[in-house]
Amino acid sequence: MTKMIETIDLVYEYQKDEDERIMALKKVGLKVKKGEFVAILGHNGSGKSTLAKLMNAIYLPSGGKVYIKNMDTTNEEKIWEIRRTAGMVFQNPDNQIVATTVEEDVAFGPENLGVAPKEIRERVEGAMKAVGIDEFRKKSPHLLSGGQKQRVAIAGVLAMKPECIILDEPTAMLDPSGRKEVMDTIVKLNKEGITVIHITHFMDEAVKADRIVVMDNGNIALDGKPKDVFSNVDRLKQLGLDVPQVTLLAHELKNEGIAISENILTVDEMVNELCRLL
Repeated sequence: MTKMIETIDLVYEYQKDEDERIMALKKVGLKVKKGEFVAILGHNGSGKSTLAKLMNAIYLPSGGKVYIKNMDTTNEEKIWEIRRTAGMVFQNPDNQIVATTVEEDVAFGPENLGVAPKEIRERVEGAMKAVGIDEFRKKSPHLLSGGQKQRVAIAGVLAMKPECIILDEPTAMLDPSGRKEVMDTIVKLNKEGITVIHITHFMDEAVKADRIVVMDNGNIALDGKPKDVFSNVDRLKQLGLDVPQVTLLAHELKNEGIAISENILTVDEMVNELCRLL
């Protein structure tokens, strides 16, 4: 297994006020392999966004270690290489948009890396096509929809040629149409070999991942394949989280004595299972 990300006994503390320090992460150990799609879930304050920022060296550990492709995030000489390897996409795309046209914005990252002009043009072209925004190249990003803006932000990261993309609730501010645009893009990029860390509170997005990590109070509470994690309906409810609606329905039917599988995550799986029972 080629490791893309590894955290070892990772601790992060921050100063809440003069007299109180908060431990946001408590000796978290996590390994993410190259090409994996990992969704990280957790209620507000669980530590999931803090973990994302530590993976991109925006925050540095209070204790323990974070390695990105074996590079220590506390090594100042490796910071730019780390951020080029693991690009970050934030919740609000407006915070990442800096230029007056889409293609200029996508070019901003590689320009700052000192990439040659010819290669910048190739990277920008490839990144815009990868996320389906090449038709908007001459438009102002601020005139685009929320989903389109978020795809511009993702293209800007892609143009820096990352091997991993960390997305911190990128669909939280979007309508259902925008969410679908962004999720389709994320799934496509992962299929093309890019490692994806997707912080989300939408259960239907987490279903698309290879693996789900559930955070609670600075610790990893659950870690496994979506079917295994979402089969823990009662435990997830204790943690203040929902499960996909069809999974909850299967759980309730099971409790009523119906011999139905609880490992159901999609409507199609529910339909097939009900047909089997009939």
